[in-house]
Amino acid sequence: MTIILITGATGFIGFHVLLAAVEAGYTVRYTVRSQEKALVVASNPAIQKLALGKNRLSSVLIPDFTLDGAFDTALEGVTHVIHAGSPVPNPAYNPTTDVFQPTLKISEGLLASALKAPTVKRVIITSSIVGNLPLGAPSAKVTSASSRVPLSDPIPSSFDNPFEAYIFGKIIELHNSDEFVKTRNPHFTISHVVPGYVFGRNELALDTAMMETQNSSNNFLMMSMRGGEPPYPLYNSFAHIDDVADVHLRVAFLESETEHKDFGITTKMDYNTIFNHLNKNFPEAVATGIFKMGKVVPLPINYDSSETEQLLGRKFKAFETAVLDVAKQYLEKAGNISA
Repeated sequence: MTIILITGATGFIGFHVLLAAVEAGYTVRYTVRSQEKALVVASNPAIQKLALGKNRLSSVLIPDFTLDGAFDTALEGVTHVIHAGSPVPNPAYNPTTDVFQPTLKISEGLLASALKAPTVKRVIITSSIVGNLPLGAPSAKVTSASSRVPLSDPIPSSFDNPFEAYIFGKIIELHNSDEFVKTRNPHFTISHVVPGYVFGRNELALDTAMMETQNSSNNFLMMSMRGGEPPYPLYNSFAHIDDVADVHLRVAFLESETEHKDFGITTKMDYNTIFNHLNKNFPEAVATGIFKMGKVVPLPINYDSSETEQLLGRKFKAFETAVLDVAKQYLEKAGNISA
């Protein structure tokens, strides 16, 4: 029997992967730190619509993901693991203790627990393109999911901000996984799914306030759609949330289960087109001031995800699709008749 364990199910990517998995007919188990978090998933309207049987979707309570053996029980009988539960660079977080250290400890602990679970076939870890990109100023060098940033010596033990901690956490986690494969010879394969900024409809955002403040990477898109400006430059490369979920499941169930391989999901886009897309498709919302022209300072990169498009058998979804998906959801939550 196929059972998928998903971490991070109360986050943007994790929840979308969970939805895609149960809609595809898989049995899913997801980890949470509290019963309140479990209820966030179980009571979500998108989950309620599916009317799932009790055995199709279940939660496992793990109060502290960083403890040794934290995932031992959760992995009993599991065949596939999708680890989407890494910390995000929230400005309110302590860079070291809330972002950097948990990123590494949770991944290491999950892999250690998977070694004890003979049923596990594949482990998919959600990473980020920042883990592949050279540190410092943007480079013309082409990078991909297989790229590795050389580790600094010594590795930093403290960081100026959560985003810096997030970057170093992603860089080191990739190296740690590579080393785990070499030294531990696991009975399962490990793959990283590596998206750029992820945009698209977020079913966890239940009202307009949540869409503007609790919407993960969509927060940046909402800022630019509502006349604001993100606090720092953004890479000119994105991934649609539908593609991100699709790739996680495609990689989890690759025909070849003997290869450790990583897959990038990102395609170039132009932030300057956001307002044009909105004005063309939602002119009334623009005229009434719901949507306003914002500003995004682009940070150019050169990232090759063509191999992942080959895996999907199609091109990634266009940036316009993500903009319209988010805009339509916002109008729906606002009760706007133009949605």
